Amino acid sequence: MDEKMIKAILLALKKGDRVELIPVKDGVKVMRVRREEMKKSPGEPGD
Repeated sequence: MDEKMIKAILLALKKGDRVELIPVKDGVKVMRVRREEMKKSPGEPGD
């Protein structure tokens, strides 16, 4: 990982996203994980 990648990781974490670091053959793969709450629409089952 270089300085540019580390800055991108820190920016994603600052926004509240999660970051996964996955070891691969050529180094480390960085994955950003976004999580959002799902809202029910009116008329959906369970109302």
